[in-house]
Amino acid sequence: MKQKLGMKANRAELFSRFGILLIFALVVLVASLVSNRFLSTDNILSVFTQCTVIGVLSCGMTMLIVSGNTDLSAGSGVALAGVVCALVINTSGSWVLAVLATVVVMLLTSALQGILVSYCALVPFIVTLAGQLAFRGAAQVLSGGAPIIGVGAIAKISSGKLFGVSWLIIITILMVLFTWLIMNYTSFGRYIYASGGNSEAATAAGINVKLMILFAYLYMGVCTALAGIMLAARTNSGQPTAAQAYEFDAIIACVLGGCGMAGGVGSVVASLIGALTIGVINNCMNLVGVSPYYQSIVKGAIIVVAVLLDKKTHDAVMKAS
Repeated sequence: MKQKLGMKANRAELFSRFGILLIFALVVLVASLVSNRFLSTDNILSVFTQCTVIGVLSCGMTMLIVSGNTDLSAGSGVALAGVVCALVINTSGSWVLAVLATVVVMLLTSALQGILVSYCALVPFIVTLAGQLAFRGAAQVLSGGAPIIGVGAIAKISSGKLFGVSWLIIITILMVLFTWLIMNYTSFGRYIYASGGNSEAATAAGINVKLMILFAYLYMGVCTALAGIMLAARTNSGQPTAAQAYEFDAIIACVLGGCGMAGGVGSVVASLIGALTIGVINNCMNLVGVSPYYQSIVKGAIIVVAVLLDKKTHDAVMKAS
């Protein structure tokens, strides 16, 4: 009996680690079969470019979910970051000042959320849901409810290329690599995993769990700022209505990539593949003319299936242990 449970746990663990590769391969196969335009070079590059903002958001979201938390304000934060970036560059003419101002604003907002969650022991769902409303409102106030057109030299991030690859894609890959190094090769990363896996045991081991959660939110703030700047570069504007539901795309990407919603488990590389999977699904549905309303239904179903798989995998491993 124990041997059977062990084999089942091993299969579950393998699926949690590499299942996203299988899912991604199947999605790509289906997309190539239903549309002969999918595998064209231009379309593939378009899919990668479309996934860059969610890919960067997924870096911060992965760290948060691993720590046992989440952020429902990410999409509104991206909109606020884009508006701040466009507003400062139109006012000052300096892209450096615009980038710094955007990062500072998002660090302050994420610090507030992190303090409320970690040191005030408020529920992340409530805190970040309030942030979702507040940040969207702040973006509307700062912009006067209308897009702020023009982001100066920052627009070159979207149009510029290195060896034929968009800077947006390069920045996303570098951000994923940087996050992967932090999560796997630093004490901070190990503490994040420990805090999310068992906060009581982590505290007993001398880890300041509250501080780790705050740092995770601060990192999410940096990722949100960068994602907002990248989206502003793509649209050459700061739009207060932009990035609707981006937080859900980032969460879906992380869960598809194997991040356990209970914390302690996750890989930023797998989350990026999850983001690409969502991008391929969206692109495929657009190519065959599926209504955006149906696309939302598909995403909702993906969330449920991904969480169900996560639960079954976790249960199998726990039974074996």
